[in-house]
Amino acid sequence: MKKLWILLTFLAVALVLAACGNPDVTTSTTQDTTATPTVTTTVETTTEAPPSTDQLEESEDYTAVLNGAVWDGGTAIDTDQFVLCGVGDDIAPQIAAKYKNRKYYVQNDDGSKTEIKYADVKKLGMMGVTVNTLDDGTNEIFFTAIDVKVQLAWKSVSARAGSYLMFDFTANLPLDYIVTVTKTEGGKASAALYTEDNIYATKAGDGSYAGIAKCTVPHSKDQTFYINLCTGGGDVVLASIPVHTTEPKYDSEFKLIFQGDWELVKREDYLSDLVDLFYNVYPRLYARWGVGDPNVPKTISFVADKNYDGVAYCAGTIVCVSTAYANEQPYDIGFFSHEITHSVQQYGGKLNYGETSTYNGVTYDAWWTENMASYGGFRYFHWGYSTKYIQFYDAEEFINWGENYAGYGDGCQVFLSYLDWKFPTVDKNGDGVAQPEELGVIDRINYVIKHSDVLIYDTPTNPNTPFSRAVYDATGGQFDCLDAIRSVYQEDIASGAFRVNGFANYQDNFITENIKGVPNPNYPMMVTEAPGNIKNPVTEQNETKTPTLPEGENLLLGATVVKVSSANSVSKGAEMMFDGNLTTQWYGSKSTVKDYFAVLKGAQQAVIVDLGEVKTFDTYVLVNAGISQNDLFNTASWEILISKDGKTFTSVDYQTSMTADVVTVNIGLQEARYLELRIHKSAKNDTGVVRINEWMLYKTE
Repeated sequence: MKKLWILLTFLAVALVLAACGNPDVTTSTTQDTTATPTVTTTVETTTEAPPSTDQLEESEDYTAVLNGAVWDGGTAIDTDQFVLCGVGDDIAPQIAAKYKNRKYYVQNDDGSKTEIKYADVKKLGMMGVTVNTLDDGTNEIFFTAIDVKVQLAWKSVSARAGSYLMFDFTANLPLDYIVTVTKTEGGKASAALYTEDNIYATKAGDGSYAGIAKCTVPHSKDQTFYINLCTGGGDVVLASIPVHTTEPKYDSEFKLIFQGDWELVKREDYLSDLVDLFYNVYPRLYARWGVGDPNVPKTISFVADKNYDGVAYCAGTIVCVSTAYANEQPYDIGFFSHEITHSVQQYGGKLNYGETSTYNGVTYDAWWTENMASYGGFRYFHWGYSTKYIQFYDAEEFINWGENYAGYGDGCQVFLSYLDWKFPTVDKNGDGVAQPEELGVIDRINYVIKHSDVLIYDTPTNPNTPFSRAVYDATGGQFDCLDAIRSVYQEDIASGAFRVNGFANYQDNFITENIKGVPNPNYPMMVTEAPGNIKNPVTEQNETKTPTLPEGENLLLGATVVKVSSANSVSKGAEMMFDGNLTTQWYGSKSTVKDYFAVLKGAQQAVIVDLGEVKTFDTYVLVNAGISQNDLFNTASWEILISKDGKTFTSVDYQTSMTADVVTVNIGLQEARYLELRIHKSAKNDTGVVRINEWMLYKTE
């Protein structure tokens, strides 16, 4: 899902407080009047919305950026008189470190002064500080309350429950900030539902701060919460933005919270993809391997860390990714599904890890933990709900997998897929629940580890362990250890009985279906479709930079791309075929495939386009790369399919063994809104790289 960056602009007003100006709003600090005077910061808040609208809806998005929040100190304060500005808790230590022989005074409105103690200084709200040094060396420290106001250009923000908000801020106050989320306006950290204390901010030369405040919106829908920018450890609220929560995309008992340096991750829809990943995958992992285990969390935090120099790790309820890696490999998010499988495992030291065990000269070191995590992601993310992130593993390539049972590496996904295919958990009792006596090999092993009172060694070749006993029970006594299954695994691959082509027909699917708040999987499957049998007459043109085209309107001009298999860059996307420019090109290679819907059908590449409405046509034109590049790049075999509803497509033309730079094909009178161009052989040299300069559509009759 493409993320819409919503811009919410606050009315920028002149900052008069300069280097010590106050960022804004509610500070009301009261001391015991019998000991010290009451010091109150008066706040005037205006919330006049711009003429256009007073509220911003977030529709389907999980991230909004609210730009340009500026807090105004008003015109009543002469900031030059202060040597320091801030809240008492922050400035008290600075004063103590800088000045000796101190006496503290509150400057009253009538010009008089009231002496206070150091402990009372720390209780003060937003203050300006002046210093008077007497002849005897005594430093009189005077505190003057600063009146502030904030003018917001928007009254409120509407966002999906559970969404992630970020908003820019600028404040001419040399303090650090935190964000709190509260149920009431002006809520302090003590009343916060949670606090985000690592705001991304930079300090300017004048001591002011500019940055991004961010937080996860609470998961309760149809309520109003307040996002508060605070100083003083959360005790002083500078601004409160009301956020009205709308219907969440996933109304689930499981919760995802974003924390850390996500503003540094550049891919626009990265967070949206992670939301889809979590809510489609984690509830299924929990249903299969976490039910009944009180140690398995229902709330997970995804953290981006600019200081982490690895790739990713899981620490119980936290999955952390390096921002550097997220930007280097922006479409590699599958490891999140691997890591949240670890969150569900929660073996709690019951599986041997770190103490190697050896059998028949082979050393094993908790290989099961990592392999099961890889399989969890492989099945429930890569093959679980979308065609965007599918991983392909040829079973024959890994027919000998298991010779060393390595903790990481490709191939385990094939073997564990086989285990679930050959020895699944089956609902024998018909109650829709996986009872212990019904568990297949993988689920039985997981169950035994979690319920063991002794340390489990995952030696797959030793039949005399609890690990192998689980295999024995799950296979009805057919196999006494996991390695014994490998012989039938190899036989079923060699005979073609087993292939990794999807999980739609697996008997254990009942465990991970019909989960509240999560749509059932659509189970992407590799089902090679035979091309259509209609081959229409073709007019070919070669060695021409200005091809002869049909007369009339090109109905594909400006068409919308619904789905595309790959593109090597934004400037080489499928849209380049509909821009009316013969020199631009859709260029997509096998290495940049970002949606495998074409590969699942047995094609190399494909694009589906929307004409906007049902249109009538009879002729299409393909302008290949040969008009300006090598004719070896010309598309060699392709198919055109049409649809009125975008769901059911019918083949209307299938061309093979083509060599021309430009081809014009009359397909007879057709009516459709959606078209699919499916590439079966991308070029004469058949590299899987598609290069098409223009695709045109006409009604000539």
